[in-house]
Amino acid sequence: MNRGTPLKLKTIINLSRALGNTIPCDMDEQLKEKYLSESKGEWIEIGEMDIIHFIRAFNKRHDKSTKKVKSYVEELLQSMEIPYETR
Repeated sequence: MNRGTPLKLKTIINLSRALGNTIPCDMDEQLKEKYLSESKGEWIEIGEMDIIHFIRAFNKRHDKSTKKVKSYVEELLQSMEIPYETR
């Protein structure tokens, strides 16, 4: 399947800037932050990520964090013998 040219986050920010939108002054630094790509097995700059890849990676990381917090709370409440109901 040919997805065409990837739309990188840095390109989206630059397009937004060119359209006259105000971009926070730290955004270029933020785009240089590194993310460990599980599929590539290497660190890549966030700005180099395709928007589709970024959304999937963000949601995956968010889901993992949420599950860790929920597990921690459940264990804590269980150790205190307080019932925890999942919804």
